[in-house]
Amino acid sequence: MNTILSYGKRTMEGVKIIKSNRLISTMIGLGTIINFSAVPLFGIGLIYILKEVLKVDDMQFGFFQMVLSSSMLLAPLLCGVIIKKIRIGRLTYSCFIITALLVLLMSIFTSSIILKTFDSNVVSYLGILITSFMVGLVVTVSNIALGTIFNQVVPLDLMGRTSTVYNLAVTVFIPVGQMIFGFLYDIISPGLVVIFSGIILFIATSLYKKALLSYDDIDLEVELKPMIN
Repeated sequence: MNTILSYGKRTMEGVKIIKSNRLISTMIGLGTIINFSAVPLFGIGLIYILKEVLKVDDMQFGFFQMVLSSSMLLAPLLCGVIIKKIRIGRLTYSCFIITALLVLLMSIFTSSIILKTFDSNVVSYLGILITSFMVGLVVTVSNIALGTIFNQVVPLDLMGRTSTVYNLAVTVFIPVGQMIFGFLYDIISPGLVVIFSGIILFIATSLYKKALLSYDDIDLEVELKPMIN
């Protein structure tokens, strides 16, 4: 019982901290929307599109999974120079906008027009493969940037309470998004669902643009070098 009360107290303290800091609230809002729309795309949508729409074989699907995973590992190496040169707020905003545009681009390769134009699935498969790799790179960079911002704006003695609420808030919408988008993939064209995901990301990022860019005014000297060395 004491454990539950202690956890509840820490959670409420974390909520108060988040309410008093606009930037942390922005991070939670963005994280929630991204988990709601982007995680179902890569966790359910692309698997459905590759296996059921494009009818790829097991080797093609395995190669796709390998490429997607490798993008997350290679991101700090391939994008290290860029990360060091761009201020964190603008870097985070740019990453989310690029992710939204890449998802919209990906929807082209899942459209019925492309699928009917070519006799094989090679063009669509390669298009999804390349855009997914790029999304993996950009999302990993954005996670590095968000982690840096979080560590900079939250006092060390409050980190545990705040991170608990943050992780809870951004995680709880993953199953909700998977349920809703999974249902949409069953009833409408997969290409339209991908477009829907991209539009949500684009609108959300645009709404939070001012808050993200304002971080650069708080501390212009913050860099990501320690996180990628």
